[in-house]
Amino acid sequence: MSKPLELVTIPAPPSEFRVRRDARFAAADEKRTRYHLPESLESSSPVGYRTRVSLSREEASTMLSLLSLPRPSRFVPGPALTERELFEECSLGVLSARQSTNFRGQREVLLGPKDSEQAASLLRRIGRKEAPVLDGAAFTHVVLARPYRTPFTFLLTFVGHKPLASLITVPLRAWAKRFRHADDIPTIGYLKELHLGVLADAMERATVIASAGTRRAQVFLEPFEQPADAAALRELEALVGLSTAERAAGWRISLVAQVGYASEDERVPMERTTARRLGAALLALRSERIQPGVNAESSAPPAYQTRQPMDVPEELTVQAGRAAYNAFSRFTGVSRERAKELVLLERIDVLTPHGKERLRAVREELEQITEKLIARLPLWADLALGRALSRNSARGRKAFALAGQRIYVGGLSRREVEQSGLSFAHAVRAFGAAAARGALVAEVSGTAEIPEGCDLRGGVCLMAGPVNQNDIGKQFFGSKDLLEQAFAGREPTSLLVWTFKAKTVADPIGNEQQLLDAARKGALVDLRPGPHEVVAVRQGTALGPMRQRGGTVNAERAFGDMGNFVTDPEGREIPGNRGTVWPADQADAPVWPGGTQ
Repeated sequence: MSKPLELVTIPAPPSEFRVRRDARFAAADEKRTRYHLPESLESSSPVGYRTRVSLSREEASTMLSLLSLPRPSRFVPGPALTERELFEECSLGVLSARQSTNFRGQREVLLGPKDSEQAASLLRRIGRKEAPVLDGAAFTHVVLARPYRTPFTFLLTFVGHKPLASLITVPLRAWAKRFRHADDIPTIGYLKELHLGVLADAMERATVIASAGTRRAQVFLEPFEQPADAAALRELEALVGLSTAERAAGWRISLVAQVGYASEDERVPMERTTARRLGAALLALRSERIQPGVNAESSAPPAYQTRQPMDVPEELTVQAGRAAYNAFSRFTGVSRERAKELVLLERIDVLTPHGKERLRAVREELEQITEKLIARLPLWADLALGRALSRNSARGRKAFALAGQRIYVGGLSRREVEQSGLSFAHAVRAFGAAAARGALVAEVSGTAEIPEGCDLRGGVCLMAGPVNQNDIGKQFFGSKDLLEQAFAGREPTSLLVWTFKAKTVADPIGNEQQLLDAARKGALVDLRPGPHEVVAVRQGTALGPMRQRGGTVNAERAFGDMGNFVTDPEGREIPGNRGTVWPADQADAPVWPGGTQ
């Protein structure tokens, strides 16, 4: 049973300490920096560069109420969905759900009412223990995921080898990663599961907001690796067009969400205008990321140099924890009290007794792991790659910076999870959902009634970097888990770090530009996808990319009618940022005529 959440806002600083980004375009004779506005945007992503929506207390409370909804018990008949309805729901789900480095490791196939009947029958044969499979779905999301592979995981191929043996062991590990989908360290494998949990949590809200409360989602997050009926899983794979080559590349059906019209008593009361504002607000949170460290160089604008007398209230972290336990219980089926026992959290910031010493010790240990990693890289490989391995290892220090008013390390104990009748992979997925839901509580608090002269009140950063670095130390250099000191004897595995930050100035827009602008793409990130790149729609027996007609692809920004687009202080917009609306004759047409009966 989920506990309801209460809105706790972050107190604003006195007016003389209130600052905002106020980014401008670079002058003709001025060198561009990450603090300048982009000159233009050409992207098929529905996100764009957004400003936070200042939510009223009523709107913020409505958003928080979505974090403690019970599962739907049934679906009822409803009209055919339009293409735009599907686009907006996907925009709040697979197209924007928070992922480390925006990794393109998820895609989905949408099934209409007729195919959803077949999918429901197959799900029952496959076996779903966390919730009942429902009849009458208007459509179904079938999400496929693949192992986490980025430039960082390429670097890990060269870590942990003995000097001479590395000539043999490096190629062997590379072969295992390529053909057996092996992971260098366990926490890299967990990232796929964490991201699926983050997406599952987002999809539940996406359905409600995109339909203004008239539709609900039944999300199945339990892994499909051990089906009760293997033939049924193969039939579902065939239905969504999973090919032999894609399976060889590691793609697997990983999450299924049935979406249907809610019965009158299970609808979420919500005005359409409120739903539009909440949708725009969620995209704004994904548009600008709260970074873990202090983001100001000495040359940064004055707003980033200002120290603000602000703090994250203790009660806000209580509400974030409550939301996290709600999510973990929801997606595993264990009781809420058991969820509180299984989810391990340690606070290690300077505001707790002995927190300063503990934080310093963690930072020093992570730094020592980095030094050992660089010192023991195979010299032959580093020289052959122009010292790129040692150089990128040193740059990675930013990924495990620990800064914020309240810092929590979270994880699980495999032994205790399995004693509760759960697979560890399922629990890790649920932990990802819990982390995302707890983080959203802080983000909503940071956007409620934003004071004049401020971009926000505060936010949160979810990080895997410190955990990955610690795991390198555990696997190769004899380090102990980050949670071992707080949970001695319980064999903990740390999974994520939350850093809660109170501040009023948005991060430099260049942090987000690297995810949207191909010319300025970061070396360790992927660009935000357009719908044609990660969403396929099944109509009849054919699969087609969403919003691709000939050579034309999407340029619409979802919920763009709310107008929360970044401008300079004089109101000048970034060319292309507002995007262009998809043609009405296609967007307003039913995708699967006839609806559900």
